[in-house]
Amino acid sequence: MSRKLVLNLISILAIVIAGYLLFNLFKSMKKPPKVTLPQKALRMVHTKTVAYKVLPGTIESSGRIVAFDEITISSEVTGRLTNAKKLFKAGTSFQKGEIIAKVENEEFLFQLRAQRSRFMQNLAASLADVKIDYPESYDRWLAFFESIESDKKLPPLPEITNSKERVFLAARSILNDYYSIKGNEARLDKHNIVAPFNGTLKEVSMQVGSVVNMGTRLGTFTRSDLFELEVPIASENISIVKTGMNVNIKNKKGENFWTGKVNRVAKVMNSATQSVSVYISIPNNNRHPLYDGMYLSAMIEGKAIEGVMGVPRDAIFNGNFVNVLKDNKLYKTWIEKVFYNNETVYINGLDEGLEVVTEPIMGITDYLEFESIK
Repeated sequence: MSRKLVLNLISILAIVIAGYLLFNLFKSMKKPPKVTLPQKALRMVHTKTVAYKVLPGTIESSGRIVAFDEITISSEVTGRLTNAKKLFKAGTSFQKGEIIAKVENEEFLFQLRAQRSRFMQNLAASLADVKIDYPESYDRWLAFFESIESDKKLPPLPEITNSKERVFLAARSILNDYYSIKGNEARLDKHNIVAPFNGTLKEVSMQVGSVVNMGTRLGTFTRSDLFELEVPIASENISIVKTGMNVNIKNKKGENFWTGKVNRVAKVMNSATQSVSVYISIPNNNRHPLYDGMYLSAMIEGKAIEGVMGVPRDAIFNGNFVNVLKDNKLYKTWIEKVFYNNETVYINGLDEGLEVVTEPIMGITDYLEFESIK
């Protein structure tokens, strides 16, 4: 190896050693960065001192009312649709038993009168034989014959006292003709459409003057004197709701104008809300009328509940936990839920005197401290 190459290698090695020594020298002279710890932050939270007492078991729930009954009006006969005393128009109200509309068919009416006349003719021809063969029944049949009028319903049949008399009447077709006429009289009654309850025509499908057939839809008739309110009740509270219980009903302003009654309780649970539907019937009144679709609140008075305190629903998280404030720190604590109402949950399971947080808390860190607001 030449002398020149050795000198070069020694020079390179000297430079590397000198660079390493300078790097360590500069590194030792560098000051470490100063670590700044976050300052403690104070946050105010609303709390409530745990104290148990007796609270009313009032369930509050809301819903919209619907008419207790609503039917579709259909024609059971054929004829021309006409008004009764009132117009057959949407919004017209009728009392129970009042005629809503008529389906006129003069041809059928005349046919029925002809049937009655033929029946009278047949019966008159049979009275002589009744007088001879069944003298004890003659006066009854004669009085029946004399009470028949061609434009009125047939009166009730006289009492048939023995089987021979029945066979005689059947052979003369008197019984068959009588019941055929009574069937047509029943059909004639269907030409008058009668209100089954107090209500209002909600919707009309056919106009007066239209020809209608059997089964033609004429409109919708909805009840106006009785309504029903469906409200969801939490499954934990459903045991205190009984059929027949009185219920105070309030409007959106909180004014109590109506008293309802629990009509029925559903036997199935809504899996999404874990609630059971309760149906409350509410009679209408003239001073504060009800209307289909109104939004109302129901106040169901249950038995008083001992040894509980009320907290807002949103103060509870993860099912059965609340935050308890102690020494400016929050501690996740288990509680037992006893009863629900619209905005409050009745709980127990905490030691009395503790401060339970009554609002939801987000973003809790180790450097955050809390102070109570009553």
